[in-house]
Amino acid sequence: MSAVSKKENRLTRMVAEVLGVTPDLLSEESSPETVSSWDSLGHLNLVMALEEEFGINLSAEDVLAMRTMGSIHRILHRSGVEI
Repeated sequence: MSAVSKKENRLTRMVAEVLGVTPDLLSEESSPETVSSWDSLGHLNLVMALEEEFGINLSAEDVLAMRTMGSIHRILHRSGVEI
């Protein structure tokens, strides 16, 4: 398994744990519209978990832009996290 896929799996597992779903339910298109537990509280918990897990500080703009798993990948990449 490559380092890239390990990190992707790490992100997927972390998001699944925070939102209380199984990792196989998540895809690049997963969003608050497709994951019922991704509500405002779930989003806040996700932001805090991402910052802690990857050692980053997300801007308010980034937090608002996190609307899908794909957008999370892009934001993490821009923040210097290799995904």
